[in-house]
Amino acid sequence: MAKDLISVEGMDCEDLREIMDLARDFEEGRLHGTLSGKTVCLAFFESSTRTLVSFDLAARRCGADVVSLSEKGSSISKGESLADTVVTLDMLGADAIVLRHPAVGAAKLASRHTSASIINAGDGCGQHPTQALLDLYALSDSLGGFDELEGTRAVIAGDILHSRVARSVIPAFQTAGVEVALAAPKTLLPLEAEVWNLPILDSVDEALEWGADVLYMLRLQKERMTGALVPSVAEYTKFYGVNKRHLRAGLKVMHPGPVNRGVEIAGDVVLDEASLIAAQVGAGIGVRSAVLALATNAVEAGVAA
Repeated sequence: MAKDLISVEGMDCEDLREIMDLARDFEEGRLHGTLSGKTVCLAFFESSTRTLVSFDLAARRCGADVVSLSEKGSSISKGESLADTVVTLDMLGADAIVLRHPAVGAAKLASRHTSASIINAGDGCGQHPTQALLDLYALSDSLGGFDELEGTRAVIAGDILHSRVARSVIPAFQTAGVEVALAAPKTLLPLEAEVWNLPILDSVDEALEWGADVLYMLRLQKERMTGALVPSVAEYTKFYGVNKRHLRAGLKVMHPGPVNRGVEIAGDVVLDEASLIAAQVGAGIGVRSAVLALATNAVEAGVAA
């Protein structure tokens, strides 16, 4: 893995496997204190629960010193630029900066102004690479191993237009050998969907007819919408919501969170044995430990058991 993790695009299958194997080592306690003497800065300028907490726990459990920064408590609230903030963190000795920012390209910009490793924890509607990596980990674990991903069929459904998760999950899944299709109203498909050249389905029912093994559901991101892109939530849920009747044998249901229960997923589906949502959250610490260790050269590639 490169010093910076801005996107999963450009990673090959062996890169993904390396992270999965190393994450397993961390999860099973075979690696200790790998970030001792390192300083990890969590610079989160957007709200977060799962990503922030799992990065924090990952860094601390690996022995790093952790500094947390938000817009409200930093000089960004006084007008300081992101570049100047990153330079400041660099001069204060940060070895890795985990950055979440509302602007697409923020992580790439930050990487130009520091020798620290930049880990993209979400940049607007751009990328969220560690989410895709932990999704692969949770899914492969449920299937019995990384090699079992080959030939699995996954449908990414919902608000793809505003989803940085979709833009990371799609290439990550494809690189791992997963066949991918999309299910969304045309108003919630981005322009680049044509470039992806993926099947586009009109409902969860069509996704099952296509042969989906995995339904990866996305939240309606109303906070990023500038207009009414669906007729109503009820109409949207009718076609793009998952409920108990969809849960055929062997089907896996995924969601990056937070979940709008009763919209994209019925509440009883969230808790069903078909759901990998809790497993996705649980995979965060091991995967993010692996990413931090590789990015800072605390662990060299190829050491995983």
